[in-house]
This record gives sequence, structure tokens and C-alpha cells, in this order.
Amino acid sequence: MRPLWGCETCRTEWPCPSARVALLTEYRDNRVALRLYLAALLAEADIQLTQVHKESGLYHRFLSWT
Repeated sequence: MRPLWGCETCRTEWPCPSARVALLTEYRDNRVALRLYLAALLAEADIQLTQVHKESGLYHRFLSWT
């Protein structure tokens, strides 16, 4: 997943559709915890990805779908 934050299985940006389903299933009883977890990952990804290239759309990629 890191440093480019891609899915090791399907090679697309993480969280990919299958990761989203898995996360929604895992956190089905606690969406607030899911959003907090993803917000922490978004902050980490923002730091790491800006070192590689300018990344846009991280909010949509990490949080808006929840």
C-alpha cells in the first residue's frame, strides 16, 4: 500500500472498490470509527504522496465515499 498507496491485489488506488467493501463490512457497526481511521490514513497519505508528486482528490478517495 505505501508509499504510493496502491492496492497490492488490483493495482489501483487504495482504497479500491474491494477494499471499500471490506472496510464497510469491518466497520458496519461503527461508521464514526471508520471515518476516523480513514482520516488518519488520509493525513499520512497526504504527507507521503506530496513527496512523490502532487496528489489531488484525497478527500474523495479516502472519505467522501463513506
